[in-house]
Amino acid sequence: MSGMLDGRYSRQELFAGIGREGQERLAGARVLVAGCGGLGTVSASLLGRAGVGFLRIVDRDVVDLSNLQRQALFSEEDVRLARPKAVAAAERLADINHQITVEPRVADITPASVRELVGDVDLVVDGFDTFEGRYLLNDACVERGIPWVYGACVEARGVAMLVVPGRTPCLRCLVPEPPEPGASPTCDTVGVLGSATHATAAQQVAMALRWLVTREVPQPAVMVSVDVWEAHAGRLEVANEPGSRRCRCCVERRFDFLDAPLPPAAVLCGRSAVMLRPLSPARPGLAALAERVRGLGDVLVSEHLLRLRSGALELTLFADGRILVKGTGDLTEARSAAARLLGV
Repeated sequence: MSGMLDGRYSRQELFAGIGREGQERLAGARVLVAGCGGLGTVSASLLGRAGVGFLRIVDRDVVDLSNLQRQALFSEEDVRLARPKAVAAAERLADINHQITVEPRVADITPASVRELVGDVDLVVDGFDTFEGRYLLNDACVERGIPWVYGACVEARGVAMLVVPGRTPCLRCLVPEPPEPGASPTCDTVGVLGSATHATAAQQVAMALRWLVTREVPQPAVMVSVDVWEAHAGRLEVANEPGSRRCRCCVERRFDFLDAPLPPAAVLCGRSAVMLRPLSPARPGLAALAERVRGLGDVLVSEHLLRLRSGALELTLFADGRILVKGTGDLTEARSAAARLLGV
């Protein structure tokens, strides 16, 4: 409330679509930002600056030098210290707006965790960089009846759409099945402009703020597209009958991605990296392990992770037991390196 009294949101309150009452609704809103990359960081920054009262930021990775070209809220110091993206973003937002609550989660969004992560928020903003993540988010939000804002960006192009379960088509209404792995271009294979991620995230946040303030669904539902290189923007109107396509998700209530077993490892497309997930709930003692492996290479340790650089490989062991192995896209080599160097 104090932000409304000290003028922090004065220009936003002058906008007729929000006003003083809308600003109060934003102050009481709870939003999950799922993924803290190009879209997620810009979305989190804009939502925090707009006065959304509670932000939960979830990301599984650490800040990398290649992120700084497009991802807001990060610095070279975050790269040097291998800071988790969610933590670095939350601390930067605390410097920007101390009146909001930001909850960082250094975690993988999986079928096992997604229900808890979305269960107590009013809206979810998509910051994923994979189709699998978005379909999982779609399943979880449709199951719980939670609105979410879809977003995707690659090269100079981006798209955004508000999905309100029961009132708009869901993602699987529009695209029933994800493409085959490697069939679609990604930021890691064809690149992306920072201006494109910012423009796409701006559309996502505008949709999010409008929903949080008005609870209105566009008639018909709209997917917005932008191409910053060709200076083009467009909108595709989508019929609002969510069940007209006999969707497996929102009509038949078949949550294929939410119910799928979690693979123990995943090759990260285009990154020469493998994510190994823990096989047991036991959590590693990072400080003690750091002492044992110091002779094997360059070691960095914090409360959130242990990073070991050894030869051509970089292994990051997170506090939740996940291991990110960079420098190989081979599952067998990644598992062998984790066992040989970290003993896990």
